[in-house]
This record gives sequence, structure tokens and C-alpha cells, in this order.
Amino acid sequence: MLTKGAGLYSPALFYAIINMMNLIMPYLTGCVLLLFLLLHPMHSFAGDDSVMLLQKAYERGELGYQAALNYKLYAVFNKKKLPLAYQSDIPVKSATSIIHEARQNSGLLFKGSEFIIFRPADGGDEDYYGVGIAVWTFDSPGGQFKIHYTEDDTHGDAVYGSDGNQGTVPPYVSNLAGYLDHSWTETITNMGYTAPPSDVTAGGDGRIDVYLVDMNALGYTNFDTGPSDVYIVVENDFEGFPENLDPDDQRQGALKVTAAHEFFHASHFQYTTNIFANGWWMEATGSWLEDMIYPEVKDYLNYTGFKYDDSNDNGKWDSGETWYKIDGATSAGATSRPERWFDRPQYSLNSTDASHEYGTIVFAKYISEEYGAAAIRSVWERISSGSTALEAVSDELLSRGTSLAATFPLLQSANYRRDYPDGVRYPPVRHEATYTSYPQNISGSLDHLSSHYYAFKPDAASSNIIFTFHNMDSGHIAVRLIFSRASGGYDEQDIALDNPEVYYQLKRFGTDSTYSSAVIIIMNTSSSQDSKTYSVSISRDITDDDRKCFIATAAYGSYLAEEVRVLRRFRDEHLLTNPAGSKFVSYYYKFSPPVADYIKSHVALKTAVRYMLTPVVYSIKYPAYTLIATSVWAFILILLSRKKEVAD
Repeated sequence: MLTKGAGLYSPALFYAIINMMNLIMPYLTGCVLLLFLLLHPMHSFAGDDSVMLLQKAYERGELGYQAALNYKLYAVFNKKKLPLAYQSDIPVKSATSIIHEARQNSGLLFKGSEFIIFRPADGGDEDYYGVGIAVWTFDSPGGQFKIHYTEDDTHGDAVYGSDGNQGTVPPYVSNLAGYLDHSWTETITNMGYTAPPSDVTAGGDGRIDVYLVDMNALGYTNFDTGPSDVYIVVENDFEGFPENLDPDDQRQGALKVTAAHEFFHASHFQYTTNIFANGWWMEATGSWLEDMIYPEVKDYLNYTGFKYDDSNDNGKWDSGETWYKIDGATSAGATSRPERWFDRPQYSLNSTDASHEYGTIVFAKYISEEYGAAAIRSVWERISSGSTALEAVSDELLSRGTSLAATFPLLQSANYRRDYPDGVRYPPVRHEATYTSYPQNISGSLDHLSSHYYAFKPDAASSNIIFTFHNMDSGHIAVRLIFSRASGGYDEQDIALDNPEVYYQLKRFGTDSTYSSAVIIIMNTSSSQDSKTYSVSISRDITDDDRKCFIATAAYGSYLAEEVRVLRRFRDEHLLTNPAGSKFVSYYYKFSPPVADYIKSHVALKTAVRYMLTPVVYSIKYPAYTLIATSVWAFILILLSRKKEVAD
């Protein structure tokens, strides 16, 4: 019999063990949780996909071109081959451009990457079906497509819903066939795009071949020797891919949009195979077509951006602010929000960085809604004549009585207002900064067809605001002001940047203002010129006394000119602070108006006065020369007064 406190089972030892377990259980739980996450990673879809990580590493010089090229293929077919730093849980939407870049540089392919030169059923490589794997086929009811698939999961390629019985076709395969047939009908029959021709016997017969394999991309489109033998490759199960809004089944939603998107690429290749000049338009319109044919899916929202609560109203997402899934209503958290198209207005319209091209569906939708869906096809027809996509878009707009340079500001305005059918699901376009006090100075540079947004909010003072645009008259920079009315809606104003200094006055911008905010959109509307600079000053309006610098205003053309401001500052800080200076200012106010009027009417005299004022302005910037500046100023007044008397 055991006795109290005796041997191995004493209560003291028992309680000590309990206390020890209490101490180590949190640690053990954490270890188990960590192990679970390592074995079953959560798909946050935040950040960059592996291809973008590799591209950035190449641009930083961390990878050579050959390594980056082959690693991109690993990212599509077997990301476990990648160094850990480049592994991402974000799938590639369309791997078409990656495959074509690799094919055009086939001499740089590693031995293990050469399989991409062949069709999946031809190469015998384990990154495709591999050797000795039974590959079955299914012809679409419309007769245009032959789908190749396997139910052998030796290399992970078994199609979703496989049962190992060749006599029963998995619904995943038959549904894809139906989606492809529907895409053909809508794209070729109804919308008039060029159909891919028969590939004769490639893949078994003249149908377009579609291969289902396991990969880290929704799909891609390729050809053997040219666009006459085009084929499509599609992911085999869409396990772990980004969500979509298909009301029935997300896997079917992914199948729908991939069928439409990749088949459109098959048609694109009938217009051009120059994917490097036109890839951004291929992907933008591929995403556009999938939304035209299957509008219920909305997969493209994964690339336009994720809506969020801008709780501090600064026009950008900050960590801690709730952001939402693509439905715009279900919370996705308050950290690790991915950046997408609306977060990157500083990217050029035709950029392919960070999968920007997929979000450029917004531009394709804008063109389609303004000019009809036929305008998109017309652009492709222009591309078939040898134009690049950007040239073709520009020429199409010119044929419709406008231009790309004129359309781009309208697009940026629509982006700010989110004036689109799906706009309620879009996030606010990202602002560079938001200001609530004045004066302010902003400056920067923009690449072609890109923009920066700045917001301005009223403060307690109710007065006019002056926007001064400095040296922005190159012809490439455009400015649009958007005013949000406190009662709802917007007013807009384009600024004519036709002089080195241009001024715009916003009246009564205070707490009782008509407007709750003013936004400046600064844009580079050039299709080719990069690194165009801008500089803007924002200040409260001057007083009536400030307008009395008559002669300087006449010489420089505006009471808002920087030189006139310098002279006013000299008046306020030096002349008006003593009796003699105040008397001089009064004399100046009395006798200078007629002199100023005379200067205004004589261009040569305006130049001469500016020349004489230069040492005055210069001396004011350096306090040691204040006395000299005062003397010169008095001399100018006397000289001009005498000239006026002679003229009379």
C-alpha cells in the first residue's frame, strides 16, 4: 500500500510535475502549431509570386539572366526546386510570357528545363506527365478541342475527380470542354476574332489540344513552330489557388476564366507572336474577355486590388486597417495586404512589373465601355498590321476623335472616382500624400503613362488656396484637380500648363467649404518619355495689401510670382517694421500704379525692370545685402518716375 508522501507517487512530486507541464505546454503547443504551418502553409496570397521575386533579384544583380530564366520555369512547374528565398504561395495567373521567353532563349535552358520546348504528351519529362503514364483524351462536344489528361498521380498530374476508370470522364474534364466550346462561340462566332487554324495531326488530330498538368499557374498558351499549331496547358486541380466569386464552385470558376483567357491567347497569336511588345495588352484583354464571357467569376479582382477601410482617410492602406477579400465585404485581416493595380498608379500603363498587366483590365474595360467591345478587336487588327499594342491603342483612339494623351487623364479621374460597374469592390487609388495644413511643396518625377495623386483637406481657416505649378509646361505633364463636394459628387478642373508658372485659386477652402477635399492628379501623358519632373507649391492666398506690389507684379506678370513674393517678404519684415520704411511704402502705393501701368504696356521695359530687380531679389535672400537692396529699390522708383514724366 502506498502511503502519503512516500515513494514515486507523492503529492508534492505530482504537483511539481503539473506545474512543469503548465510551463512547457505553451512551448509544446507553439512547436506543434509551427510544425503544422510548415507542413500545411496557409495561402495568404500577399506579396509577390515567385516569378516577380526572381525578376527583382535579377534586376538587383543577385541572379544572372540564365539562372533567373530557368528559375522562372521552376516557379511554374516545380517551385520546390527554387531556393527558399524565391518560393511563394502565390500562383502565376498566365505563364504564357514565361514559356515564350524560355523558348526564345532555348540555348540558355538547363538540361532539366528543355522539356518546355515540347508538348506535355511528347516530352516524357516528369515535370509533365513522365514516362509510362497513361494519358487519355476527351473531345469537346463542339468539336474544336481535344483535352489530354491523366488519372495517374505518380507525378501529381492526376486530374481532379479521378477515379482511375477510363470509361468515366471526370466532370473537371467535361466541364472544361464545355467552357472552351463556349469561349470559342463567344470569341470567334459572336465577337469576330480570328480563329486558330487546325494543327492537322499534332496532338492526334486537327483539334486544338489542351493538356491538364500539375503546375503553379492557372495556364499558358504555346505553339510548336508557329501560331498554326497552337496548344493550351491548364492546371489539373486548382488546389490552393486564389478565390473567385463563382456562385456555384470556385474550382469551376477558375476553369471558366482560364478557358476563356488562354483560348483568347490562342487567337492573339493569330495577330502577333511578339509577346514582348504586346504582352501587357494580351494579358489585359485576356482578363477583359474572361470577365465578358464569365462575369460571375470576377477572378480579375485578385489583380485590381483589395478594398480596405481607409480609417485615417489618407488615400493609402496602413497596417492595422481592415482589408477585405475580393467580394469587398468579407474581412481578410488588418496586416499583410497585397499591393495590386490600384495601389500602383506610378506604374506605366503598359508595365508588366508585379503582374500589373492583369490589373490593366481596368483600362481595357474603360475602352470597351466608352467605345464598345469592337474597339478592343480593332486594336488587335491594328497590331496584326505591325503596330505595337501601345501604338495600336493610340491609333484607335485617334480614329475615334481623341488621343491616348487625352484619354489617360479621363482614365485616372475614373480610377479616383472608381466609376466602374465593379467599382464598389475596388480599393481607393493610392495617394502619394494627404495634407491638412499649408503651405506645402511637392515634387517628383513620373515615367510614361503613369500618375501621382495628392489630397488636400480644409483646415480651420477659411481662405483661398493657391496652387502654383512650376516649370511643368514641357507638354508631357498634365494636371487634373478633382474636388469632392461636401454634399456628394465631384467637380473637376484641368489645368492648362502653358507657362513656366501657372496658378490656380481654390476659393474659401476651410471648414465651411463647399468641398471636403481637393485632389491633384499629376500625370505623364507621354507614351515614351520617362522621368518627367514636376513641382507644385500650395499656399494660402495673399491679402489685398499683397496685391499692391504694383511694379514688381507688372514686371513679372503675376503677384504670385516667386520674385514678387520675395519682395513682399522684404517689405513685411524690413520696411513696415519702422517709421521710415512705412512712409516709403505709403509713397510707393501712392505713386507706383501709373508706373506699373506703363511697364505693363512695354515688353522691353518689363524685361529691363526684371533685370534691375535681380540684385534686389538676390540681396533679400542674403540679409547682409539688405541695405544695398533698399538703395537699389529707391533708385528704380526715381528712374521710372522720370521716364513717366518724359513720356507725358
